Amino acid sequence: MTVDWSRLGHAYGRATDTPEHLAALEFGDAEAREAALDHLDMAVLHQRFPETATAPAVRAVTELLAEGRAHPDTVESLLEFLGDAAMSVTDLADDRHFAGILPDLADAVAQAYPVVLPLLAASSPDRALFHAENLVAIARMPSLVDRREELAALILEWSKRGAGPQTGWLHCLGQLGVDLRDRLLDPDPAVRLRAALAHEDDPRARELILTALAEPPPPGVHQFTIVAAAIRIATDFDEITTAACQVASRDSWTGFDDGWGALVRFAFPKPHATHRPLTEPQRALVRALVTNHELWDPTNGSCGLVFTQAGLPHNRSACRRLAR
Repeated sequence: MTVDWSRLGHAYGRATDTPEHLAALEFGDAEAREAALDHLDMAVLHQRFPETATAPAVRAVTELLAEGRAHPDTVESLLEFLGDAAMSVTDLADDRHFAGILPDLADAVAQAYPVVLPLLAASSPDRALFHAENLVAIARMPSLVDRREELAALILEWSKRGAGPQTGWLHCLGQLGVDLRDRLLDPDPAVRLRAALAHEDDPRARELILTALAEPPPPGVHQFTIVAAAIRIATDFDEITTAACQVASRDSWTGFDDGWGALVRFAFPKPHATHRPLTEPQRALVRALVTNHELWDPTNGSCGLVFTQAGLPHNRSACRRLAR
């Protein structure tokens, strides 16, 4: 594969250093291989944002894996790189900024799928779920819709072996479109919730999700997943006020994006203003935020931005007065 890397870019400039990192995946010592993997993660696909060098790098990685030339200790990280590239294709599909890059990247990742699929069948039990999660990310690309059934069959077989938590396997199956509604009555609350998250339109699932929002998440299910689902299915903020206040009072500051912060954005579709008094549900949420010591560091710009966008002061005393 001949690539003019000088015409391509990554997150830090021209991709003229990418070929030497790709070569290190095959010939480099341990330090060089680690640097190469870091380069793929931090430059070629920085925070899952692709650049013009990303698709050619994916093709080069696929070639190394297909021909068995990648050093064995890099294979899992390279699979993760391919899975992250696939998530970029899926997550950024509607972003105009990447419209010129994504078609080629989608094609490159799709070509990698048959190369890495055998990794799941050959996996050790303790690594099978990791392999499955990355393969699912790739198979979720629209061009691979016809390959999902075969992957689902492999994952279902692994799930029956008891290798890893059932919630992880159910998450994979749900992402592939497998019907999990029979698990809505499972004795394990985490399994019930994971099945519910795959079938948000089912009334039983809806009840499970809204109930779960008020409680600490069970093992195997992240709070941000529950928050996002509850926001999608709730008629309005009023319906989830009590549960949202529970989250707001206990969540870490790191929930500014997809935890308490997402709930604040849902509660305040329009910023608060003096001519627009707080509704009682909004007032209850602000009171809950005031009780949470994690959220009031004045130097934390991420938290401050959430309050600013909602039209609220990032000041605990001022919010306490506002919520009276």
